[in-house]
Amino acid sequence: MKQIHVMQLINTLELGGAESLGLTISRHLNKDGTHKASICGLFKGRGPLADIAEKNEVTTRYFKNENKSRFKIMQELYHLLRHEQVSVLQVHGAYLLQYAVLPALLSGAKIIYTEHAKYSLSKSSTLKRKSRYLSLFTKKVVCVSYDMKSFMTNQVGVSPSRVEVIHNGVDLSDFSIRYQEDPPNKRKDVLIGTVARLSEPKDHGNLLRAFALVREKIPGVRLLLIGDGELRSDIELMIHQHGQEKNVDMLGRRSDIPELLAGMDIFVLPSKREGFPISILEAMACGKPVVATDVGGVKEIISSGNDGLIVPPEDHYSLAAAIIRIIEDIGLRKRLESGAVNKIVSNFSKEVMMQKYMNLFNSVGG
Repeated sequence: MKQIHVMQLINTLELGGAESLGLTISRHLNKDGTHKASICGLFKGRGPLADIAEKNEVTTRYFKNENKSRFKIMQELYHLLRHEQVSVLQVHGAYLLQYAVLPALLSGAKIIYTEHAKYSLSKSSTLKRKSRYLSLFTKKVVCVSYDMKSFMTNQVGVSPSRVEVIHNGVDLSDFSIRYQEDPPNKRKDVLIGTVARLSEPKDHGNLLRAFALVREKIPGVRLLLIGDGELRSDIELMIHQHGQEKNVDMLGRRSDIPELLAGMDIFVLPSKREGFPISILEAMACGKPVVATDVGGVKEIISSGNDGLIVPPEDHYSLAAAIIRIIEDIGLRKRLESGAVNKIVSNFSKEVMMQKYMNLFNSVGG
């Protein structure tokens, strides 16, 4: 039987939600003898995702297309798809879809268009129109949450019959670390942490303001910020303005996320905007109580009070109150930890997600 070659087309080979999903799918397909998997970054050349992918024997391709015309970019993508004999091209986001449709049609590759978040489409009526029109040339539109599907059908105008929801999932074997004794960073204080790009949608300012309130009531807490991004200097300034230099650690981009999650007591995602955040899934898979803001598909992951706590976005008072509640109520913390693991195993494992993607790839590219 001929292998079905599924290529993930992402913006860059940096680290992020869409990129993480593309890697998880490719790793799984790479172990299946009926599929070939690869990842292509359309802009900015080689990035850190390439090293991770190649360690997992996933082929990576990349372009430096920043200063090239749209025609030249599409021409290069067409030649790649032909040369690699790509059967299915999974395109992550409407921005890339406008580059991918013609090369895929000419090369014979079938397109699956996956949409992760509303923001780019919301702020550009032109991109919204392109998404609606170009989606007609795809075999299926995949949304990572029902919240995203509602937006795509009601606001963008994509036919509901073309849309399928496949929630993101995580590889439980990567996030099964449990410290039986003290973690390596042995301490007496409570460690609050987040894993997020240092960018405006993630709203680290909200977290820092909440953290200041938490420390007023419970001085023995520390904050761990994992991730890098364009707002790093602004966040460092905020930390200085709050006088929290000794209580906040900024670790930048890291490859040992499971180990860092395992050492946390509470995971917080303070975002203004989200699609379907994989970072929450990873923290819950590690058995961490999660506090997250009510944005995007968060409510499709967390049942507040059972396996995490949900608070309003851009409300540092509510965020602080939820963190304090978990610290002070040991029974609640234990209940959330247990509920988090059970939720991920039952609903958001890689196996649950990949069964749906395998069915889709086989129906489209077989």
